[in-house]
Formats: sequence, C-alpha cells, structure tokens
Amino acid sequence: MGMEFYGKSYKSNDEPIFVGIPTFLKLPWLRSHEELKSVKPDVAVIGEPFDFGTTIRPGARYGPRAIRAASTVPSPPYEHFNIETGVDPFGVFRTVDYGDVVVSPGDVVESHRRMTDKVKEVLDIDGIPIMLGGDHSITFANVRAFAKKYKNIGMIHIDTHADCAPQGLCGFKYDHGAHIRRIMELGCLKGKNYTLIGPRGYWPGPDLYKWMADQDFQWFLYKWMADQDFQWFTMLDVEELGIDKIAKEAADRANDNVDAVYISWDIDTFDPAYAPGTGEPEPNGLTSREGMRLMRLLSTSFDPDRFAFDLVEVAPNYDVSDGNSYNGGITSGLANRLIVELLAGLSLTKKGLTEGNPVRPKFYRGQGNTYDFGKGPKANIPKRPSLSYGKDAKK
Repeated sequence: MGMEFYGKSYKSNDEPIFVGIPTFLKLPWLRSHEELKSVKPDVAVIGEPFDFGTTIRPGARYGPRAIRAASTVPSPPYEHFNIETGVDPFGVFRTVDYGDVVVSPGDVVESHRRMTDKVKEVLDIDGIPIMLGGDHSITFANVRAFAKKYKNIGMIHIDTHADCAPQGLCGFKYDHGAHIRRIMELGCLKGKNYTLIGPRGYWPGPDLYKWMADQDFQWFLYKWMADQDFQWFTMLDVEELGIDKIAKEAADRANDNVDAVYISWDIDTFDPAYAPGTGEPEPNGLTSREGMRLMRLLSTSFDPDRFAFDLVEVAPNYDVSDGNSYNGGITSGLANRLIVELLAGLSLTKKGLTEGNPVRPKFYRGQGNTYDFGKGPKANIPKRPSLSYGKDAKK
C-alpha cells in the first residue's frame, strides 16, 4: 500500500526537512474537494486555525501550523515504522493533508459552519477525518458533521476541563467551554456513551460556586453531568486506577450500542512540563508516557471505518523551543506524535491485528508486549451491523 500510493518517497526521500511545503508529515496535499473525491484517501488531516472561541489566552489559531511544522521532524520518508511497537500506519492507510478550513476571522458561527462542511466532505468519501485545532469550540462543529452520518455516537473527551457550561464561560454558548453541551443538544450522544479523562484543578473557588448557585448557573455543572450518566476520571483517579483500567472503561462505554466513535483530545490534559504551549495550562497533568499509553490502548479499541479525532488547544506562542513554528516546539511535537500513534493503532485494527511486529535483539530480555500490553484489561471492538439509514442502509 505504501509504495503504491506514495511512490518512491515512501521508502526514501533525499529532501531535507527544511525544504518544501510543510504539510503534515510532508504528506500529499489535496487542495480542493474535487481532488479529495478523485483520490479518496483513507485518512485526511484537516487544519482548523481558529481561536475565536477562547476565553483566556489566544494563540491556538497557529496550532495546525505548528503541529505540521513539528511533524516534518524526522520526515521524510513517509514510512514511519515505530521501533517500540512495530507498526507503520502509512503502509496501511492512504493518508493526505486536506489543508485548512478557511475560517472567517471574528465570526464563530460562520467559521464553525465551514468546519462542519469540510469534515463532512471527508466523511462522505468514507475517510477518517483527523482535525488539528484550534480552540476546543471546534469540536462541536466537527461532531455536527459526524452526526450527519451517524445517529448515535460514543465519545471520549480527554481534557483538564469539563467544557459543558450551559451558556459558555462568558455568556457565549459557542465558546471553548461549552462544546459538550452543544453536542448533547444535537441528540447524537447519550451520557452512557461519554467519558471525560483528566479533569483537575481548583477552578472555580467556593465564592464563585455560591454565586453560581444563586444564579442557577454553572454550579450544577458536574451534577448535570452525573444526571446525564456521564463518567469522568480525574487525575487522582488516573493515579489510583491506572491508565489501563480507565482506557478500557472509556472504550467500552464509547462502544456500547453506537454507530461510530469520536475522540477529542485537549493538549492541556498534559502537565505543563510536557505541554506548556497551550492557553489554559494546569499542573499535575498526564506525562507524555502516560499519554502515549492511553493513546495506544484507545487507538486499538474502535472500528477505524467509523471513527474521527481532533486534537485541540495547541498554542505555539506559549511553547518552549518553538522558533516561530519553523520546526515546532515540544508541545506541537507531542501533538504530532499522538496523531501518528493514533493512526498506528487504527491501522492494526484495520488489518485485524492486536499488536505490531517490532524488531527485537537476538537475546531480547523484555516481555515482548506491544499494543496488547500483556495481560492487562483490553476493550473489545463490537461488530456493528450496516447502518439502517442513509446511503449505507440495507436494501
């Protein structure tokens, strides 16, 4: 598949990393809807350079550019064989960069509409859309496209914040603190199919809680989540339960009698030591190692043909070692790696495998576990029937 789609560049390319157009991993760039329909890639990466929904520190509009810049190290070639897990997603998936959504500066509603349209274009060719944010309000626009194809979805939300304020954080219901509320209003997501991983911190304090209670406002945020049968695991839960158990429960809930699964990952879930380049950093987050393990477990838990993903809130202006996004900083580098790991796990399930095939030393002293992670808990991917509606309905 790799050589067939990418040509000689799949195995070797003498082009230096600082030469050429920095698409994601220097993958082929499709510039129009017509090209997309002609090529029909398996995966399309979409940039959503948008931060008009942020309420604290702006800068996520440059997130897609920074993630792409970071992704060119160590690209090319297109072959990305992971020496730890023994998986190369680009030998399985024909992957392209579908460019950016042309947002309308200052117009949140119109920009969200354009995001929905572009994501739907990928879904219409049965591709996997991977969105690079952008502030977290983009998730509503992306799931809205997803909901046009799938009536019932499962969702895993990896974030420091709950993001389900009734009218947003500052009174605007389409800001980055309200997308879960807006998604619930679409009618495509049931509480039993939703899990939040990673909330932590001290906001809001007791005085603000009292004021919000008096106003019948956000004080009921987590009570509302409980009433919806939502599940969430704080960072204390991560510490006590471990990544493996949480990943399995989240995957099982997301897979329970749904048509498709959506994962939204906010980079601020990571501790600022690993991801300082974000608008709302909060101490005591995930380490990069915990995040990779979580991604490897989740990425092998879903049907890749009914899946979508976004990664949000990378703000390179606050990053460390980012030289104006010429080759990305440590936060955008982590974001890039998460996406490659996601595609690697999805490629395993696409091939019907549970683990990769890493090259081991002759006298290997480890246990040999890769994506299967030994005898730990593992989610099972349900076999879903054909959709009973839309173009995939049974005749």
